[in-house]
Amino acid sequence: MAIKVLIIHIRKLFSGFQTKLLLSFFLCTLLPLTIIALIFYHVTQSIAEDKIMDSAILSSDQLNTQINDRIQQAENVADSIQYDMYSLTLEDRSMDETLLSLNNVRNDISLFTSTFNFYHIYVFLPDNMLGAHEGLNLLPLSQIYDFAPADTRKNIQGTASTWFYKPGMKLPFIVSEDQSPQDVIVCGRFLQNQTNGDIEYSYMIFLKTDEFSRSLSDTYKNSEISSYLISNTGLITAHTNKHLVGTYLPREELSLLQSHKKETNFHEHGKHYHVMELDNGWYHMTEIPDHYLKANTHILLRTIIITLLIALPITILIIISMSQNLTKRLRILSFAMKNFSLGNSLDLASYNLIPTSADSRAYDEIDELIITFDKMQSSLNENMQSILDLSLSEEKLKYQLLQSQINPHFLYNILGSVKTCMTLGRIDTANQMITDLTRFYRLLLRNNSDLVSIKDELEICRLYLDLEKLCHNDTLTWDIYKEDGIENFMMCRFTLQPFLENSIHHGISRISSHIHINVSVCYGDDTVIITITDNGCGMTVKQLNDLKKTLKDKKIDYEKHYGIGNVNQRISSPSFGNGNIQIESSIGKGTRITILFDQMEEKDP
Repeated sequence: MAIKVLIIHIRKLFSGFQTKLLLSFFLCTLLPLTIIALIFYHVTQSIAEDKIMDSAILSSDQLNTQINDRIQQAENVADSIQYDMYSLTLEDRSMDETLLSLNNVRNDISLFTSTFNFYHIYVFLPDNMLGAHEGLNLLPLSQIYDFAPADTRKNIQGTASTWFYKPGMKLPFIVSEDQSPQDVIVCGRFLQNQTNGDIEYSYMIFLKTDEFSRSLSDTYKNSEISSYLISNTGLITAHTNKHLVGTYLPREELSLLQSHKKETNFHEHGKHYHVMELDNGWYHMTEIPDHYLKANTHILLRTIIITLLIALPITILIIISMSQNLTKRLRILSFAMKNFSLGNSLDLASYNLIPTSADSRAYDEIDELIITFDKMQSSLNENMQSILDLSLSEEKLKYQLLQSQINPHFLYNILGSVKTCMTLGRIDTANQMITDLTRFYRLLLRNNSDLVSIKDELEICRLYLDLEKLCHNDTLTWDIYKEDGIENFMMCRFTLQPFLENSIHHGISRISSHIHINVSVCYGDDTVIITITDNGCGMTVKQLNDLKKTLKDKKIDYEKHYGIGNVNQRISSPSFGNGNIQIESSIGKGTRITILFDQMEEKDP
């Protein structure tokens, strides 16, 4: 029993829409967030480590390219010196030719050393050869092992370069004032006698190890990453830590290198190794400790956690605020719908429910629901009112349709004018009035179609204006202008006459006893624009607003503006060109009517 009561109490507690919305949010957010946080920790750490590794490896590869470029530079210079040595060692040469060749060799060596920033270049010649004891760039072969390892002869491979490390090298004072010993990397070439294996001549290009060590340390500055160059024997020839240059790689790490010789990247003993073989047969190794990766990923992880801790409360507050707004609108809408009944329209604006934005794309589903309900209640009430007005409208419509076929007052005035003219003996004027009246009605009755050509419509206007002019004793004048070819388009039948009638009957006053009407028919953008202007007395602001409301509502008021409302409703139909009417008027300045509709061509019967 107690459990059942508890369940009922819980249901009541969570019966509200906002409570359910918040509960759903917390269940669908906090629980998954906890699981996601655990997964996110491992994924983030893995991704961050990969990114750091990729960055370190990219730097290593770029550095490897620079080192290979420097090695290739030395090889290219060695190739150039080889050509000079060939010229110098030719037999049967005169003393002058030998001296010239020696001078060329010295000049080229000096040029290469300064241009490519080498530490020095030595050429070793046979002891008995002229210039061998020059001492600056040329040395005797007997001194070759002062610079090259003792086992050099064993490592010579044809004309290929032999690379080795030499510590503590000094240059003569005349060559360099800096007499401090320099550790150097040597690119040497040795020409052997094919018969006895003796070295006939040699030359060596010396590069400072500091040059390579500086490039390594600059690349990984302020980092625990180690990068170094080693020979095939494990001798360190350049290192981010200069103190390790000239030492040998520990046996364990050398064994690792040999066991993973075919691998570029491998991980052993808490370190990631990136190994690339250089163009001279040495290796460029980069060590990335695991603790370096973790230290960098921890910074990223802490940043993400702090961001989440800040963002989560803000998100919760925003959700609570949004849920309150949503549920408030739904409660008000529910109350309004309960109070709705036929014949009793609800003003939803008074409930602050109607969206204020003019852009419908900004509406949400609740806004759409409110607008749909508002349209539904308006439609229901309009339909109900329409049913009540149908019987009255039918009788009025029949009467107005009969009345619109002919204006008795107009016909009475015309016939009265005819009689007056005949009494006064103005037989020609009377005949003209009867002729114009006959042509006017013949033209009206000739075509029963709803669409007529603009040419016929303008002819109806002209005949109507001729009749009105006779009735108003020449106080009426007009101009009709049309652009070439436009009269062949079609338009709604009997469109212009009601506007002309209004201009004449309502435009003449004591202020403006003479009225002039301009009718203009022009091309628009795939449309026809008809403009009717007069210099009549114009309309008041209230009259103009009433007329504009009639046009905007597209309704026919049988008590006022019937003719204009009738035309407006007909031409706004897609069948009659999707037309619209605009009116401008002010007291004493006349009226301007603009009628715009699509260009329509006569269809084949």
